[in-house]
Amino acid sequence: MTDGPDLPRHDGIDAVVAALEEDIIFGRLAPGARLTEDALMTRFGASRHFIRQALVEMERRGVVRRERNVGATVRSYSAEEVRQIYEVREMLTRQALLMLALPAPPALIARLRELQATYRDRAASRDLRGVHEANDAFHLALFEACGNPYLVRTLADYMGLTLPMRAKNLADDDGLLLSITQHEVMIDLLGGRDRWALAQLGIDHMQASKADYLARIAEREDGAVAAIGPRRSG
Repeated sequence: MTDGPDLPRHDGIDAVVAALEEDIIFGRLAPGARLTEDALMTRFGASRHFIRQALVEMERRGVVRRERNVGATVRSYSAEEVRQIYEVREMLTRQALLMLALPAPPALIARLRELQATYRDRAASRDLRGVHEANDAFHLALFEACGNPYLVRTLADYMGLTLPMRAKNLADDDGLLLSITQHEVMIDLLGGRDRWALAQLGIDHMQASKADYLARIAEREDGAVAAIGPRRSG
């Protein structure tokens, strides 16, 4: 097989990464699914070098794992890894929200209401990719108000790292309704002075996705045990 033509560098890598992330969000690529270079070259009409660069970027974001003699696979996590990742994300989230000046500036509240309206529209139209993007835009706008760009950058990295864990919850009607409702409460709290209530809601907000992913891990493990069957004694 010959290498395909290169796409414009940044646009090409972004397009490949966005398409593969969408596959993960919609469940078309399950945890552990293999991402073969030849198949991706055919799909995107890109060179092997370009596909490798895209996979490197996805590995940097934490959604792909690359291993020698195995290749690239959609990242899957153990229950302990999930707990550890969320421990860090929760600490970062709490710190960012405690740093906000309350009552928040009217411009920030207005901006968040605009983003929340977009979030509602995407949810109503069942635009799952749009739901994911609108949700992230809301949280990043909120975190940026803490005034520490390094903290915000780290939070953004961990939001990307938890993409495989939280994407399914945003596709679930009950999970999406809970997320929308909690966003509304966050906006209301920004008009008051209770930073601790806001910070705690920020922590509570991510628990449904965490619990859902841990439940899926348990189901996979139970299924694996059932497939092996009971051990014989003797």
